[in-house]
Amino acid sequence: MWTPIANMCEHRSFAGVGVFNGELYVVSGRNRSNLLSSVEKYRPSTGVWKTIADILLPQKYADVVALNGLLYVIGGMNETSILNSAEYYNPNTNTWAMVTSKMNLMRYSPGVVAINRPKHFTTG
Repeated sequence: MWTPIANMCEHRSFAGVGVFNGELYVVSGRNRSNLLSSVEKYRPSTGVWKTIADILLPQKYADVVALNGLLYVIGGMNETSILNSAEYYNPNTNTWAMVTSKMNLMRYSPGVVAINRPKHFTTG
């Protein structure tokens, strides 16, 4: 059975969505006319949406994954191009930063997941 929850702070479509530390994050996307920089998180224990720091590159069709205490936003599209970039959110500082390495290919809606992280993988 589906149960309604509180409305988000901003109407958006084509947003990236991920779960991190038991909270639901909705990243960027598009409102009726513009790409959004805003990011919201939903805490089920309180039933409240809260805005956090804006993402650096407003985009749509990005995917979101949590890894090693950070929330990553990967790929997506701006108004004119498919992206080969990624950025990450640090909840301890409420800040976003770009991943310095670019992906070899531009991707939108890439589908991402973190499973059994290899020991050689480092963040940032």
